[in-house]
Amino acid sequence: MLKNENIIADFKKALTVTIKSISKNDNIEVNFVNETPSIEGKNINITEPNLTSIKKNLTYLRAEADSLALEFRLHSKEIHENFIVENETSNEIFNAVEQSRIEAKGASIFKGIRSNITKKHLLDLKKNQSATSELSLAEAFRYVTYEKLLDIDLGESNLNYRTIIKKKLGDRYEDFFNDLKKQINNQELYAKKMMDILEDLDLLYKDGKENSKKENDEDNDISNESDQKNRDENQKKDQQSENKIELDSSSSESQQAVAFEENDEIGEDSNESDFESLPEIANLKNIGDYKIFVKKFDEVVNANELCDDKELEKLRSNLDQQVFAFQPLIAKMANRLQRKLLAQQNRTWDFNMEEGFLDTSRLARIIANPNNKLSFKKEKDLEFKDTVVSLLIDNSGSMRGRPITVAALCSDILAKTLERCLIKTEILGFTTKAWKGGESREKWIRDGKPSNPGRLNDLRHIIYKSGDSAWRRSKKNLGLLLREGILKENVDGEALLWAYNRLKIRQEKRKILIVISDGAPVDDSTLSVNPGNYLEKNLREVIYQVENKKIVELIAIGIGHDVSRYYSKAITIMDVDQLGEVLLKELSEIFSIK
Repeated sequence: MLKNENIIADFKKALTVTIKSISKNDNIEVNFVNETPSIEGKNINITEPNLTSIKKNLTYLRAEADSLALEFRLHSKEIHENFIVENETSNEIFNAVEQSRIEAKGASIFKGIRSNITKKHLLDLKKNQSATSELSLAEAFRYVTYEKLLDIDLGESNLNYRTIIKKKLGDRYEDFFNDLKKQINNQELYAKKMMDILEDLDLLYKDGKENSKKENDEDNDISNESDQKNRDENQKKDQQSENKIELDSSSSESQQAVAFEENDEIGEDSNESDFESLPEIANLKNIGDYKIFVKKFDEVVNANELCDDKELEKLRSNLDQQVFAFQPLIAKMANRLQRKLLAQQNRTWDFNMEEGFLDTSRLARIIANPNNKLSFKKEKDLEFKDTVVSLLIDNSGSMRGRPITVAALCSDILAKTLERCLIKTEILGFTTKAWKGGESREKWIRDGKPSNPGRLNDLRHIIYKSGDSAWRRSKKNLGLLLREGILKENVDGEALLWAYNRLKIRQEKRKILIVISDGAPVDDSTLSVNPGNYLEKNLREVIYQVENKKIVELIAIGIGHDVSRYYSKAITIMDVDQLGEVLLKELSEIFSIK
């Protein structure tokens, strides 16, 4: 087993070195994930290899790494975005042809890359030989473009990808690819040539209407905002009034209520999530002028869905190892909290009751005088038992390292401690799916970049432990906090409202929400196209509403930053080593009998 692990580790190391070498950037971070391979800022996410994939799919792993490294080196996202249009088919073709340019240019520089990517294409063609459906137009363009740019032949195939493109281009077939080849070193001219052919094929525009170009953005602001309003109204059936567009204001935005609904069935960690507004959100309406450009790319996800069980177990093992280093810091306070709660949990009774449990201590009276009535007792109810505690952890990039480790450890110990004392606990996290935008920003670009779009990133809200799941079942999920690539950006206002809505629908009488964060909300994509205080203003407004409703007790712990400017009840710690003590001390005070 150790030998196999060494093989995988050595392969990862070699792949990382190769990627950095090809990309010509030693500062990039290579992450191995069980998600779709992607580039996020200076992070390259590669498929997590295992022994089987290394032995059987080595070509694919190498080709994937080569392709992403080349994209990082040879591709400009800014140039690419200027040519994105509304037509989905057109964009797929455009992306495929650009990918072929990247791979072909890299293949002309590196023989090894040429071999890896060409072999992958050959394997894909062979794999699809028996496919019942034809290749898509985008796939056909990709294969033909790769061949033409490198002057190679991928061999005969019953997929007829060359015939598909020849039928589309006709007499322009050879001239078009010759022109593309001349511009292989210039992404912008290459893209313009591709857009020309797409326009000739009537694939460029949707419904015969031109998409707004970058230079026409200013002239089309009014129409773009109007279109956006209509789209938002269709997505939000509960919105009561039309959005009003202020043409003379640079900060014109639609009035919207911000809320999330998480449809977890009580007692189970649900896979279902919904970012539509709760019907009860009327109680938290008028949350400023905050709006969301698009919600369909947001997600509420259970932690175990973001990586496989084997990786979770490994991350959990890593967390357990670090527990020992922090044990003197937080174990003492955990024991103190448990003793305090268990002391309150000792049974107290009301005696001489007409019903209840038989009071055996007074049976002697019956023996002495049979005419005496039986005496019963009832256990007194304890208020603190009927409580749920929710921990909302900031999963932003700035929490990376020691802060997130301590937050994970404290959450882990707290959940276990409160469970022993019959207090329900849930642990939540909030971040984004991507750096600087993601699919939301891409849609905004395709829609013509309407001004003041509102929140412009894909949210990811994570359930590490639901309130009704046992700590034993959920403990390995907390290891995900230590995984590279999870921590990105933070939109605190919406996350707080999501956690609030989860607590609000629970049956417990007392609801406590503890937010652990290291500062103000930050999302570069949103703040680059909205006022600089856009997210911070929304956070203040959400906090004000939550605190004034008094349904949920709200407490905030700021790590290295004073969060009392946002929360009325807040604690600031300058050293992350204090987090465990502060958190548990605060809960001790909360549950003290007054």
